[in-house]
Amino acid sequence: MGCLCIPFDHAFARGDQWYIGVGGGAAWLQPNPLDSSIDLDARQGFGGNAFFGVDIDDRSSAQLTLYGLGEAELDNNEVVPFYAVDGSVLYRLYDTNDRRLVPSTLSLALYGRFALGYIERDTDIPLNNDAAVYFGAGGGAELFLTRNLSLRVEGMYHDRDAASGSLQLVARFGGTNRLSTRPPVTPSAIPDSPALPQAPAVPQAPQVAQVPQAPQVPQVPSAPAQNRIADADGDRVPNASDQCPGSTSGFPVRANGCALLDGVLSGVNFSPRSSLLLPESTAQLDYLANVLSQYPEARIELHSHTDDQGSVREQAILTRGRLRTIGTYLVGRGVRANRLTLRSFGGTRPLYDNSTSEGRAGNNRIEVLEKGSQ
Repeated sequence: MGCLCIPFDHAFARGDQWYIGVGGGAAWLQPNPLDSSIDLDARQGFGGNAFFGVDIDDRSSAQLTLYGLGEAELDNNEVVPFYAVDGSVLYRLYDTNDRRLVPSTLSLALYGRFALGYIERDTDIPLNNDAAVYFGAGGGAELFLTRNLSLRVEGMYHDRDAASGSLQLVARFGGTNRLSTRPPVTPSAIPDSPALPQAPAVPQAPQVAQVPQAPQVPQVPSAPAQNRIADADGDRVPNASDQCPGSTSGFPVRANGCALLDGVLSGVNFSPRSSLLLPESTAQLDYLANVLSQYPEARIELHSHTDDQGSVREQAILTRGRLRTIGTYLVGRGVRANRLTLRSFGGTRPLYDNSTSEGRAGNNRIEVLEKGSQ
C-alpha cells in the first residue's frame, strides 16, 4: 500500500443522494381487444418518462417513475394510449469502481430494477389483458459522468402487453458523504496528558575528599570510557534496564526503554462502518497530540485497518475516511501535517478471526508507529 498523506482527496460515495431524471425512447405495445374482429395495426409507440429517487447506498436506490408510453393503433382506426406509474428498487449488480482502491467519478454501473406499478390503457374498447396493477422488471447501464450527472440506457418490462426502452439523463443533489463525515474541531485548550514515563535516576557516586597527592605515587589509569556510559542510546533509561537499546533519538520511550509510539490506539473508536469518531476517543488523541508537542522532532505513521466486511473498494474508502478524521483532529490540536504519514490498508492485514464479532472488532483498529518503523 502506498502512503496516503494529508491533504486527502475527497472520497466519493453515492449513498444518501437524491436524484431526478427524464428520458425518452420507444415502447412495444400490444393491446388485445376482446372483439376478435379488431386487430392490431401498429404496436410501436414513442414516449417519455420522468422519475425521482434516492440512493440508499453505493448499491441500491429507490425510485418513483411516471411513463407516457405512447399509443398503439388498431385496424379500426382506434388508438390506445398507455400511461403508467411505478415504485421500484434499483440494484447495481456491477460497478467498474469495484476493482479500484481509489474510486473514480467516471464509472459505469450495470443494474437491475424491480417495480410494482399501475398501468392505464386509455380506451373504451374492452381488452383481454387490461389488468391495472403490474409487477415489472428491467435493467440497464448507468454511466456516471460527474459527481452529479449520469446517463442511463434502460429496458423495462411493464406487463405482458407493454415494454419500453429509453435513454435517460439523471441529476443528483443533496446528501452527505457518510464515509468522510468528520467531527468538528474545537479550539478548546488541550488538557495536560499523563506525564511520560521517566527513566529512574542514576545514583551519583559519593563525593570523596581531596587528598594531597604525594609526588612519588604514580597515577592510576582511568577506567575505559565504555564503563562510564550508563545510557548508550540517550533515551534516559540506563543500559541495565533498557530492553530496547537501539531507541530512536528524539522519540518518547516507556520505562523499559522501548518506543512509546508503537502499538494500537485502543481508545480510538468509530461508529460502525463509518469514519465518525466516537466522543470518548478524543482523550487518547489529545494525549497523543500532547506527547508530540513535547517531542517536536518526532514523526509518526498512523495505519488504518478494518475487517473483511464489504467490497475491497468499500474497505479502502472506510479506512481512508478514518485516517482523514484523525489527521484533521491532530492538525487541529497543533500537530504539523508534515509530521504525520497516514497509511490505509483496508481489510488486508487482519490480526484476528473475521468470522467472530470480537475478531472483527479487533481488526477495526488504528495503529501508531515511529516514522520509518515497519
